[in-house]
Amino acid sequence: MNNTQERESKEKQKTKKEESPIKWFVQVFIMTFILSMIFSYISANGVSHLNLVSAILILILVIVVGIFFDIIGVAVTVANEYEFHAKATKKVKGSKDSIKLIRNAPKVANICADVIRGHMPGS
Repeated sequence: MNNTQERESKEKQKTKKEESPIKWFVQVFIMTFILSMIFSYISANGVSHLNLVSAILILILVIVVGIFFDIIGVAVTVANEYEFHAKATKKVKGSKDSIKLIRNAPKVANICADVIRGHMPGS
């Protein structure tokens, strides 16, 4: 009887930790909407009043940010979590954050490659 209660409590804790797909969808939708508004405003109003050199610098910045997020998205999807566990035992800076990113690889790749990179002007 006691084992059954323990199993039930563990299952309840497991379901609490897992996010529902609807919550994830709403979060991504809101983030995408806000990013679209920001980038649309910058590209339509901000860049049109600048001189050529400033507009080119902003364009280069947008391209570099897109490349940076593509690198993160691809790196997280192909990384091996076990290598970062070894680094975490040696207390290498950033290894625990890397493990969190790798465990959430589908979400991180979606945000980096699709949401952020997909809503940049010229993408």
